[in-house]
Order: sequence, then structure tokens, then C-alpha cells
Amino acid sequence: MTEEQPLDSFSPKGPLEQRWTQHKYNLRVVSPANRKRYRVIVVGTGLAGASAAASLAEMGYQVKTFCYQDSPRRAHSIAAQGGINAAKNYHNDGDSVWRLFYDMIKGGDFRARESNVFRLAELSTSIIDQAVAQGVPFAREYSGYLANRSFGGAQVSRTFYARGQTGQQLLLGAYQAMSRQVAEGHIEHFSRCEM
Repeated sequence: MTEEQPLDSFSPKGPLEQRWTQHKYNLRVVSPANRKRYRVIVVGTGLAGASAAASLAEMGYQVKTFCYQDSPRRAHSIAAQGGINAAKNYHNDGDSVWRLFYDMIKGGDFRARESNVFRLAELSTSIIDQAVAQGVPFAREYSGYLANRSFGGAQVSRTFYARGQTGQQLLLGAYQAMSRQVAEGHIEHFSRCEM
């Protein structure tokens, strides 16, 4: 018989609101001059993989991406058509990072790791800004501001959308950013690869 090891999620310790901030503070920093000496492997080039690969390559790391399909544009992220949520509180209807966190935890039937979901809620506004910078054509108000709506039973308007094809547009934006880094030689991409 072997002893059972306690279940550990390896998420940062401490108060929920400060876990990732404290974890980032405690990490070692890589100098921009040394980043080119590191190689990063990204498996999967959907929304998360393509965005991460493009961002890391822009920061100076040497990145290798591996994709199961013939092109990153065929990732399943294309199916996410409703929109993407962020706690920007444009309509001044009381939205906040904490409210978005609670709605995501509740919507996932309380099965998610709270610290990771809180971090996602914290970064949600930056994710929208990154997608806009990558050229995603979000719907706009007449004044030019990003349009958002209440979606999926949320009590607040926090869903940013690109007509009925949000997933496709987000994926194309991430793919464009990644393709630019491939052309510059910072990313080496491998299609039709299994891991």
C-alpha cells in the first residue's frame, strides 16, 4: 500500500484577490536582452495558443507552435459565436471584476478553480484591448465606442461581440498576430502535428 498524497491544485496561496498579484511579484523576471535565449513551446494554436505565441514572440522569446489541423484557423475556438465578456462597466450598471468572477463561478456550477477564474476576470478588460489591437472588428456604437450587451442571463451588459461571428473574428485576429511573428522569424510553426 502506498500513502495517498493530498490533492494540491498548485494555485498560488493567500487571499483570493491577491493570489496572482503576489505570485507575479515573487516570480523571477527575465531581462529583455536574455529573452531571445529562451525557447517556448506552444501546443495548440486556438485563441489562447495563438495569442500567447504572438505575445511571447513580440516580447522577444523564440517560440515554436504545434497545431493538429492544417491551419490554426481551423481551431475549435471558431465555434464561440455569442461574444466575449469583460468587466469594463461601460453602461455603469454596477459591473465589477468580483461580479464577473461570481457569475463565471456560478455559471460553471462551482467546479472551476477560483483563483484562476478570478485572474481571468481581472484580465478580462485587457483581453478586449488586446483583441482590438489585433484588429478584431467588434461591433461599435454610433459614437465609435465598443458596443456590448447583456447575454446569457447576465444582469449587466458586459458581452462584447462581432455580429454573429465573434469566435471567428477573435481567432482571425490572433492568427494574424501570430502569422506576423512567423514572417519575422520569431515563431516556428508546425502544422499537422500530434503530441
